[in-house]
Amino acid sequence: MRRLVRHGLAGLAATTFAAVAAVTTLGADATPTAAPPPVAPAATGDFVPVQFVPADPVADAQRAATAERDSREAERTRIAAATAQAAYQRALGLATQGQAIDQQSSRIKAEIKAAKAKAEAAEAAAEAAEKKARDAAIANQGYTPGTTDVREIARQILANKFSYGEDQYACFSWIITRESNWNVHAENPSGAYGLPQSLPGSKMASVGPDWRDNPATQIIWGAQYMKSRYGSPCDAKSHWESAGNY
Repeated sequence: MRRLVRHGLAGLAATTFAAVAAVTTLGADATPTAAPPPVAPAATGDFVPVQFVPADPVADAQRAATAERDSREAERTRIAAATAQAAYQRALGLATQGQAIDQQSSRIKAEIKAAKAKAEAAEAAAEAAEKKARDAAIANQGYTPGTTDVREIARQILANKFSYGEDQYACFSWIITRESNWNVHAENPSGAYGLPQSLPGSKMASVGPDWRDNPATQIIWGAQYMKSRYGSPCDAKSHWESAGNY
């Protein structure tokens, strides 16, 4: 750092010498030139162009990044991570200052180290909060948020909410295929509706008010019905094979 300061002083001296030489040269005799004509001031109301200042895409991206979390807990943790990251960047900025380097270097290094550790801890906490929110969603609705395949939703719900394995899922799938061919809006003239062909369809409102369109609501109701009436999806399948319905 001292070497950089010495080089900076030498550069400042050279710049000063050049400025003095330029002033001396300007003081010598020179051929007179005509002064340019004065520029008339713009009249009131004339258009005066204003320099365009481009947006800062980096700042915009940083602000947008904080809006991507789904839950309040994850959002609060991400804000803490962003605050810690800002402190870390501030500490790095302090390290570039050239004033009182010898006195400030130890403090700056300690601040950088502490800020970096805090940012890493906050980032880890944010990841943990996201996982907790995801696990809570799975426990609540039975399947991973974002899953769109109806059969996969059913497989996860049967495993997470009913502790059924692939054998019970296979029996459940066998019944649903024959009842509605996995059509959430399948409707029978008798009034049966949805994946499990609940009769009437409004019975599924006991699980959720979105029973007409939500496959998860229909799957949960169907699995509960099979379990309460027959004992399991495979027992319901056995009855369906002998009676033609369940």
